[in-house]
Amino acid sequence: SYAPAGDVAEVYWDVDQPVGSQSVFVPSPTWPNPTFQTNVAGQYRFYLDVYDQDNTISCETAEYILTVIPDEAIHVELLWNTPNDINQSDEGPESGSDMDLHFIHPYAGGGPDKDFDGLPDPWFDPIYDCAWFNPYPDWNSIDPNIDDNPGLDRDDTDGAGPENLNLAEPEDVLYRVGVHYFNDHGYGLSIPTIRVYVFTALLLEIVGPDMLPLQMWEAAEIDWTMIE
Repeated sequence: SYAPAGDVAEVYWDVDQPVGSQSVFVPSPTWPNPTFQTNVAGQYRFYLDVYDQDNTISCETAEYILTVIPDEAIHVELLWNTPNDINQSDEGPESGSDMDLHFIHPYAGGGPDKDFDGLPDPWFDPIYDCAWFNPYPDWNSIDPNIDDNPGLDRDDTDGAGPENLNLAEPEDVLYRVGVHYFNDHGYGLSIPTIRVYVFTALLLEIVGPDMLPLQMWEAAEIDWTMIE
């Protein structure tokens, strides 16, 4: 971009991003070449205006469209909205609520008894629950050429997410997806959203219940025997 006359004196960036995405320009939208993380799948439309030394804006706003598509067999996103947090895009210790994405294998069952029925629960299983405490588990094949283990590539502890999970080569089993409200950091109830992509296509988008700290939501099941 260029200014109407003379040199570019100021710039201003803006973006329309997918619903639920809270990314911001770093260090600011007035920086000449900021960075921006596209952590949520979907379409991003970027805008740029420039001003010359007389504060005259460019004749047209420059636009660029970027489409982010997950390329794994299974891609799961967790986003959440906390109404009492007036700035859900800020970062730092306890600057937002903390929800966690959980993805469990059918072998899961060694976790703590959170529903108090006297039996271990699948959530928080130390091996077969892929979550913040076990982001890259080793579940099945020992063959290094078979990529059948999931990976949690992002653990957001201070805001609206996303938390993203990817699995390249699923087994012919039933996987389950859950959300745990780990800590509200004083912001109160929050509403999660789960999106499940299968081979780049959005298979499921579901908004969860209003949740309070320490509550667990069993959000979805992915039966790979029915998808292949």
